[in-house]
Amino acid sequence: MGEEKYICAAIGTTLGAVGAGISVSEVQAIVSIIITVLGFVITVLIPLGIKLYKKIKKALEDKKITKEEALDIAETGKEIVEKTVSLVDNIKEESDKIQKE
Repeated sequence: MGEEKYICAAIGTTLGAVGAGISVSEVQAIVSIIITVLGFVITVLIPLGIKLYKKIKKALEDKKITKEEALDIAETGKEIVEKTVSLVDNIKEESDKIQKE
């Protein structure tokens, strides 16, 4: 998981930074939000999705999932949900800023 994690982080952070720096007009603000979301997805959700997939794949190698493996998989799923909720909250804040302008 090492190399793809860093690649996703670099691309996502770059897109996020570009998105954060664009907001000058309404159209640009919308583009900024889209780029910021893409940056978040690439930086956070894709690596977490890969992590979740690898955990499930490893757990299924012996054709059974132990309680500890299930809890670990559930914790990773919970982390994905928490990060996504955080993103939605950020989008709402950005949307509120655009509507005030």
